[in-house]
Amino acid sequence: MSDPRVVAIVQARMGSSRLPGKVLERAAGRALLDHLAERLGAAKRLSAIVVATTRRPLDDVLEAEAARLGLSCFRGSEDDVLERFVLAARAAHADVVVRITADCPLLDPAEVDRVVAAFLAAPLDYAANFAPDDRRIPLGLSVEVFSRAALERAHAEGRAGYHREHVTPYLYEEKGRFRTCVVHPAEDLSHLRLTVDTPEDLAVVRTVLEAIEGDPDRMSLARAARFLAAHPEIARLNASVRQRSFRESDGPARLDGAWAFFRADATPEVGAGHAMRCLAIAEAWVLAGGRAALLGLVPASIAERFAERGIEVHAVPTRIVPGSEADALWLREAAEARGAVVVVADGYAFEARWLATLRGPFVTAYVDDFSQQDLPVDVVLDPNAGGREEGRGVGPKLVLAGARYTPLRAEFGRDAAPARSFERAPLGLLLTFGASDPARLSLLALRVALAIAASVPLRITVLAGPMHPDLDALRALAASTGEGALRPVIVHDTKDVAALFASIDLAVAAAGSTAWELAAMGAPMLLVAVADNQRAVIDPLVTAGAARRIDLEDARNEAKLADAIEAFVRAGPDAHRAMARACLDLVDGRGASRICRALADAAFARAAQRDRKERA
Repeated sequence: MSDPRVVAIVQARMGSSRLPGKVLERAAGRALLDHLAERLGAAKRLSAIVVATTRRPLDDVLEAEAARLGLSCFRGSEDDVLERFVLAARAAHADVVVRITADCPLLDPAEVDRVVAAFLAAPLDYAANFAPDDRRIPLGLSVEVFSRAALERAHAEGRAGYHREHVTPYLYEEKGRFRTCVVHPAEDLSHLRLTVDTPEDLAVVRTVLEAIEGDPDRMSLARAARFLAAHPEIARLNASVRQRSFRESDGPARLDGAWAFFRADATPEVGAGHAMRCLAIAEAWVLAGGRAALLGLVPASIAERFAERGIEVHAVPTRIVPGSEADALWLREAAEARGAVVVVADGYAFEARWLATLRGPFVTAYVDDFSQQDLPVDVVLDPNAGGREEGRGVGPKLVLAGARYTPLRAEFGRDAAPARSFERAPLGLLLTFGASDPARLSLLALRVALAIAASVPLRITVLAGPMHPDLDALRALAASTGEGALRPVIVHDTKDVAALFASIDLAVAAAGSTAWELAAMGAPMLLVAVADNQRAVIDPLVTAGAARRIDLEDARNEAKLADAIEAFVRAGPDAHRAMARACLDLVDGRGASRICRALADAAFARAAQRDRKERA
């Protein structure tokens, strides 16, 4: 019987929230990935080495670097790292997989061989040199070895978010599920932190690599440990950095009451979308143990939604014009008074000069729908599916872009989406055009839908937001259609939006933030852009096959609107099911938690930097 093919798969990406681009940072004249590749190449029990990165354009540079180093590269899902590993293992024809993360440039090749040898010596599914609750090896020297068959099973059965993001928890978290073994090192060096996850980590690892470069035993853990023992001031640089648990994949590190401030308005002129995006992020921040406040002009019903989630609401003083310098100064002073670590602004009145005035000791973030360049902020949020990190100029230090950062409230989690067959009659049709229906489409759409319902059985619901201008007219039209189950239902400013979206089959809607909520619920959509910024929403949804489009000019034409809605509802169950699948593939409901985690990491990194300056 031939020896098993043992493949090291190196998990790498450029988009780290704490230290973007860390794997290509340099030490001793070489990239950190180069150091790691050399050490893996010195391991005697590996058949091949594969760099497994994402399909994002940002990671093109990693594919090029892997090629320069003579390594294979596999590119797969950014979010589903477990799937990325499975596909990489298949492509490499691996029998046994060694999981290595790319932020470990001080990895000891002898440690890799030791764990592989232990795995091969016994009938095991999984072996590692650490346990989550019993670590003796330093962070940065972790080695996990598992069979391809065990990896395939974890891929088929592991459903939790942390299973997909951290690859191996399904293999070891439940005793008896797999044959596992922990092979601890002889010496307990767990007090050392030799991974690269923060600027403090990079300072330590870079110092060690440069100090031991050229030594005969420079690849050994013992050599790095001797250096740090002789220079405890270097080891102390990252001693206080907190490592996240594998279960924290869907949320930020514990926030311990840290304040986040949000600035957004909800008025008939600007709509409610900006405030509702902030609500989703603020809710996730509070759920992670932080405290949050909204500062803005919002109607009482929206203020109540914030308050119900434990978020303070403070109105902009009447003397202050939104978007003015006084507005930015008022927000900055309020944030500083509470010691806020993060301030998020969402609204088109908040331009570059306003953002520059806002800057303070906290992390500043701005929600940008227009791919603006050189914004004077620490974090740019572009939560639309077509959002890109590229083309932002030199200003932002961190860009969170794309559908994985679409902020949705907790009620829109993946488990909330109903299973729809689209074969029942009547079909449930939702009409909704924004909190204030600025294009005044609701009445026209209701008349059209009622006419279509004469030949296509429809159960029509109109969602009218808190600032809807035609609420009375909608109710009058619905009442005039007579009695019975098919009379339209007018829902005004409901707080239970997720349940409403679960009860319908199809939606005709404005392409605002509501479109992402509908997508998370797997509801096919016919969308109309009623504002310029909504093109950023509608285009990727249509491209993905999750929605159809009607232009605003056509939507205002009764005949053209009727044709579009009738074609949409008559598309048939197969077409509707395909659209629903596209919706769920695009939005997973965890965007707000990802944003909070990145904001928390940025805030913690800034605090650590401030502490270093104070110590100096």
